[in-house]
Amino acid sequence: MPEQYQSSRKQRQEVSRILETPQPWTRVFEAEFEENLARITKLHKKHIRNGIYYWELVYNWMTPEERAKLDVVNPVLPNGRRRHKIHQMLDETTKQRLSPHVTSVLTLMQSANTIAELRRLIQRRYGVDQPNLFDGWNLG
Repeated sequence: MPEQYQSSRKQRQEVSRILETPQPWTRVFEAEFEENLARITKLHKKHIRNGIYYWELVYNWMTPEERAKLDVVNPVLPNGRRRHKIHQMLDETTKQRLSPHVTSVLTLMQSANTIAELRRLIQRRYGVDQPNLFDGWNLG
């Protein structure tokens, strides 16, 4: 990868992809994603516990600083949910870069029958932790 496109984890931590105010809601996850997640978790697609899988499968790339900022600008409410969806708090570039990953996870999810099997497929596919998905961003 050319040097001008490489970024270190430290550089990535200096650029927050979390917005101060939510953007209007748009569909980021196709119904098929939600349905397949429900199928392999054996939980209803709107079940609050599915949120842990969204964090693991989609949002795990966030730095601790970004998670802290998200908790300030869009805190968890007493019912365990947030007022706004997490993707409403992401800048547009991040959403665009995340979209192919969501599609890839959906493709793997379609082949899995359990969360454990999906985790193995993701590990086999990427072989890296999710924050590395964002290495190579030109942050300059």
